[in-house]
Amino acid sequence: MANLVVRELSPVFGAEISGLEPSIPLDDATLQQLRKLFDERALLVFRDIEVDRNFQNYLSYAIIGREPPVQNVPKRESLISNKAENGIAPFGRLLWHTDMMWSNEACELLSLYGLDVDQPSPPTMFISSANAWKTLPDDLRARVEHRDAEHVHDISYERSGGDAQVLTAKFDDDDSVRMPIANRHPRTGETLLYVCQQMTSAIADLPKEESDELLEELFQHLYTPENIMKHEWRERDLVMWDNLALQHARPNVESEGPARTLRKTFAPMPEMFKTMTPQFGRAGAV
Repeated sequence: MANLVVRELSPVFGAEISGLEPSIPLDDATLQQLRKLFDERALLVFRDIEVDRNFQNYLSYAIIGREPPVQNVPKRESLISNKAENGIAPFGRLLWHTDMMWSNEACELLSLYGLDVDQPSPPTMFISSANAWKTLPDDLRARVEHRDAEHVHDISYERSGGDAQVLTAKFDDDDSVRMPIANRHPRTGETLLYVCQQMTSAIADLPKEESDELLEELFQHLYTPENIMKHEWRERDLVMWDNLALQHARPNVESEGPARTLRKTFAPMPEMFKTMTPQFGRAGAV
């Protein structure tokens, strides 16, 4: 068993872990410790660790108790990058979101690994949807706990506030989904406040004006500054988070700015991501 040293990153979520020696497979005791930490803290940070794509993908599945695909290494590498050819989200500011919220195909875990990170590097920011539900005022909870929300690929153009730096992302199809606002996490059983700035288009069965006002109240609760935790990127950082329990965002990334190339994995890997990538644009250009 690895001698892991754990440091909490905030009172609510996040843990920095040192002492992990990457190997496939990890011993059962180490995996059980990591799984417990992940379910309790929702975000794990490993600093200054040498991780190849194969191990990153293996750990992404193993930490949520799933078997990696037989073809462990995805055929197409996913790079969040302002420098790499065909980089994902290559520029712009990202509004708060949970990946794939618009799909019934849940992606439970996301991870990013710092391959090429020059300073200053824009951070990745996180908030807890689970804690947001726990701390939701009673009157607001009563208004939404039995309601559904509708989610689409991207509604950033309406939520950008006129900020031309905001990045939009859309796939070729028009997938959307309707989900409970009080959404139960499939693995931990926690209740999540399941709406987000980038992808939630409306509260179902409400007039638009009332829906917009109610969503804005929920967003003010979700994204209050004291709920936000930032990860400041360095090379050889591995960050893994619960894509359902947490939401993430980032400030503006410039195409001509310092290199910021992060290798991304999904667990489970969405089927559509094996052949498709979103089309990126700027909210100000819509």
